[in-house]
Amino acid sequence: MAQSTPVRRTPKKERDPKRIIAPLVVLAVLYIGLEIFLRVFNVAAYVMPTPTHIIQATISSFHIILPDFLFTLKIICVGFCIAIPAGILLAALFSQFDILVKAMQPVVIWLVITPMITLIPLMTLWLGTDPNLRVIIVIIQATPIICLNTLNGFTHVEREKLELARSVGASKLQTFVSIIFMNALPQVFTGIKLGCIFSTIGAVSADFVSRGQGLGDRIIKFTKYSNFEESYGCIILIALIGITLYTVVEMIEKRIVLWKK
Repeated sequence: MAQSTPVRRTPKKERDPKRIIAPLVVLAVLYIGLEIFLRVFNVAAYVMPTPTHIIQATISSFHIILPDFLFTLKIICVGFCIAIPAGILLAALFSQFDILVKAMQPVVIWLVITPMITLIPLMTLWLGTDPNLRVIIVIIQATPIICLNTLNGFTHVEREKLELARSVGASKLQTFVSIIFMNALPQVFTGIKLGCIFSTIGAVSADFVSRGQGLGDRIIKFTKYSNFEESYGCIILIALIGITLYTVVEMIEKRIVLWKK
């Protein structure tokens, strides 16, 4: 009786610890170096508080910051989640017609490069002062960059792949879903990751201009009353929101865009 040959399983690739350890080491070096520099040169707190004082003040005042933190987080997440399908759908529509690509690309680029903070006062007049309407500002800020990167992926597909799809009788929809969209996924995720950054910038810009609620407004209030440690703490919280969103998108990309590895 023939003996069956055991199937060898390829071990899963272990996570590279450098990806976690290296950033932590850099953060630790920056923390210690900044702490020593500020203490040795006795830098005034209104210029730059020490990292230890920032952390301590932020923790002690977090009950004050929390409502504004949650509000800004909500505005960023809701606007970002709407901007993703909006940007992809617009790019899909534009990519089907060359005339639309040529007509709309300058408009999309204009929206990307225009600082949204310059338009917020006008938009406040048009939309009203309801803080929840800041979601619209985030959508307008993030959608163009997602659309632009996605459109670049949709319009730069190898001709050989398209000709192969036609040769096997694939419909236009099948070609788009199976070849064009899959081929463009790296660019799509690049746009989404940039959308994280633009969403955070848009939400905080709206807080600064519209006031009344949000981390941007809280920074102004803390600075007005010389609570500089808490102001820097709010800035760190804003950065953490953006970094967390970016990391989540990057993790999803690694699970979906396997061929990018």
